[in-house]
Amino acid sequence: MTHGRPEEWMSRARTPQTRARIRRWARLEDLSRWILSVGAVAFAAAVPAGIGLALWFWIAGVERFDVFAWLYGSGLGVLLIGTGLDVWTNSRLVEARFADGRRTVGVIGEVVELPETDIDGNPAYHLLVSAELPGRPALRRTIDWGSGDSSGPDDRWAGRAVCFRHNTFDPDDEHDVLFDGWPEDWTESRR
Repeated sequence: MTHGRPEEWMSRARTPQTRARIRRWARLEDLSRWILSVGAVAFAAAVPAGIGLALWFWIAGVERFDVFAWLYGSGLGVLLIGTGLDVWTNSRLVEARFADGRRTVGVIGEVVELPETDIDGNPAYHLLVSAELPGRPALRRTIDWGSGDSSGPDDRWAGRAVCFRHNTFDPDDEHDVLFDGWPEDWTESRR
């Protein structure tokens, strides 16, 4: 989930390369959302147009079913292209936003199951994380966690260490967070 605007994210970036990367992916995300909107409108407009054409063809005795394939297929195709592009650009934009981020290890204080579910009907969660940093107030962050299957985090995750990236030391900027793995994965990758 993205929060804020590209100008805000660029102001947090520490290098010109990261700012350029954020700008590029934000523009591509805007383009993908525009394509997605056009596809949604085209597909929604195809329904009444298809009904009208079906009635007209039926009255005129025309048997051109390929017209319906093009009508619905083109709208659905643009919609799917916009959706795929949006998913791809969004993940790249999130990576770019945290490219200069600091890596921190925190502790999960609470696992909150959200009333919403993902596309497959699996629950979504917030992991409420805090991290103690020397000479600074404790950071409090909320990591969005969508379960890929029916088994997700539970209360036993409370107290578990988690790695995350953040751009600021603001203790209450709860959305300035990107899940960055588990501490045991960090130690394995450094060997």
